[in-house]
Amino acid sequence: MIRLRSIAAELGLTFLVVALAPILTAYVVANDIFSRSIHAQKLEALTAIAEAAQDRVETYVQGLITDTTTLARTPALVTLLQQPEPLITADAKTLAFLHSFSEAKGYYDLLLVDQSGTIRFSLKRETDLGGNIQDTQLEGTQLAATIDAANTLLQTEVSNFAWYPPSQELAAFLAAPIFDNGVIIGNLVLQIDNRVLNTIVNHYGGLGESGELLAATRNDSGLVVAAPSRHDPKLTQRTVDSAAFAPLQTAMQGQGGAGRFRDYRGQDVLGVWRYLPSLNWGLLVKIDTAEFQAPIVRFAQISQAVMLASIGLVLFGAWLVNRLVSRPVVQLAQSVTRLEHEALPERLHVPARYEVAALVAAFNQLIASVRVHQRELEARVLQRTAELAEANDELQRSNLELASTLETLQKTQSQLVESEKLVALGQLIAGVAHEINTPLGSIASSIESLTDAYREQDQFLLLFAELAPPVRERLLELLTAAAAGSTLSLKEKRDLKKDYERQLTALGVSSARQAADLLSQLPPLEIAHFAPLLTDPQATAILEHLRHGSHIYRSCQNIRTAADKARKVVFALKSFARYDHTGVKTPTSVRESIETVLTLYHNQMKQAVELHTDLADGPLIPAYADELGQVWMNLVHNALQAMDYKGQLAISLEHDADWARVRITDSGSGIPEAIRERIFQPFFTTKPAGEGSGLGLEIVRRIVDKHRGEIRFTSTVGVGTSFEVWLPVQDTD
Repeated sequence: MIRLRSIAAELGLTFLVVALAPILTAYVVANDIFSRSIHAQKLEALTAIAEAAQDRVETYVQGLITDTTTLARTPALVTLLQQPEPLITADAKTLAFLHSFSEAKGYYDLLLVDQSGTIRFSLKRETDLGGNIQDTQLEGTQLAATIDAANTLLQTEVSNFAWYPPSQELAAFLAAPIFDNGVIIGNLVLQIDNRVLNTIVNHYGGLGESGELLAATRNDSGLVVAAPSRHDPKLTQRTVDSAAFAPLQTAMQGQGGAGRFRDYRGQDVLGVWRYLPSLNWGLLVKIDTAEFQAPIVRFAQISQAVMLASIGLVLFGAWLVNRLVSRPVVQLAQSVTRLEHEALPERLHVPARYEVAALVAAFNQLIASVRVHQRELEARVLQRTAELAEANDELQRSNLELASTLETLQKTQSQLVESEKLVALGQLIAGVAHEINTPLGSIASSIESLTDAYREQDQFLLLFAELAPPVRERLLELLTAAAAGSTLSLKEKRDLKKDYERQLTALGVSSARQAADLLSQLPPLEIAHFAPLLTDPQATAILEHLRHGSHIYRSCQNIRTAADKARKVVFALKSFARYDHTGVKTPTSVRESIETVLTLYHNQMKQAVELHTDLADGPLIPAYADELGQVWMNLVHNALQAMDYKGQLAISLEHDADWARVRITDSGSGIPEAIRERIFQPFFTTKPAGEGSGLGLEIVRRIVDKHRGEIRFTSTVGVGTSFEVWLPVQDTD
């Protein structure tokens, strides 16, 4: 963007804009209107010429058709065709009539063709005389085609222009049938004289130096120009490129039109085209664009000269304004600029008139006022400098006190966070102790069962050694089945026991009920397969040892399950109690973090809380693992307290490409509308004194913000509350 640096430039530019805007507008509008007018006039003139040429040709051809039809009905022609000689000989009177008719109407030749297609008479007596239209020379010519069409349609027909060998030029024919008592005995054929037709077509009036009319038709070889061109008379002697005569192609399809295009000479032209149905011609009237636009160019040149003269006048006016107005203003500006490096004078001396002189006087008055204020300002600066020095000393002392206070606050904040975490952990201690004591008790009970069972092992080994081999094999199979355990329900076991008892009774087993009770605790068996063992004299002792073996397996399973549960509780407690002082994010599984917290709260929830979890597997996210665990700890703890440790608690985890979303929903009492905006404020709590510090949700929000995440909640009083935590999957720090 150009920045103007003087009033003279602004005034000059203003004059140029104000003066040139209407001049340029008038120049553009006038040239456009004149150009459109010339174009419309020339197009209208070309259209009139094309329509006049069309009317002349159509009138001429219709006259030829009428002449041919009338002459074909002359009785003298019937008499001539009835002569027996191969070539017709006309009497002097008839011959003179035919010559005068041909010359008066403008025909090139007159032919009489008999019914067999033989040319028996010709005024020109060219090489076609005596020939037949089915001969090699005439077959396929427009003469033959026109005679066939006339005899088929029983009327006068006009042919297209095409090369005719006997005449050695383009030729068109009119053929009419000659009747004798309603029967065709031959044809009258008139060959159109091209010179007459060319005279009718080639009128160049109103077309200037470059305009011309083109008439074209189509034959088997392509497009043929029927009338000589103004610029290239030899166009009629050859087949032309159809692409260079596109408007004629369009006209021959029966479509008229107008427009600009490039002609066969490569010149840009304006043309109008029409269809001539009588000769199946396309007619094109055109003129070079450069010729009809010459007045437009001259008008544009005159307009440009006027515009340049106007610009000269505007520039002179701008110079005059600069001399009378802007020069004193520039001198005033220069004097003011010198004040930056010189002492403030008593007054400025600038010769000026009118408004500029008033401006100089006002500026001198301003200088006087400034000198007065300058003296007052110097006194005030000295006073303010002393006050500022005193205030600066006081500010430095305050900064030291603030730095000390900030350090104390940061330490206090860290202690509060750790304190809140220890409070939550203390509230879990009783439940965690119960979660550990329960598996330890189960382990102790199982160890006692194992001790009792192993006391019987010596007797079992002695008994096993005394058994026959088939019985030993069946006993080993039962021991394997006992180790596998049964997956049947109690009802299925009762039904199986009844079936076993019935089969054992049938085998003659004395203690069938006791045996059936033991065997129903194993996977389904084929009783007949174990008959050697069940009917053995020592079957009762064998089954008793089998019962001890089953107890050993179940005790081992109980110990394994209880130890695994205790391990999970200890791991969860250790994970939560750990505090990472490195301050570095590590890849963390959100699912494992939530499951660790749920493990710690298992004892509080297992009695009256219905827990629903939908924790989807997902990628590890960059997080502070110990602080993330505190988020779930606080949210779960608040949810349980809101439900009074009974109700429904739903926890879900979802992942997408950018976020991991955790939703914790309880069926508690909900959060009243009046306090929803305050729940994240430090030390705000609705719990009774001693039950909460009011820091839980504030710590949650701060940890989530530290992870560049978001926390939201919705709540309905009497229905429950749902908290959503959004954590970024990618590190955004």
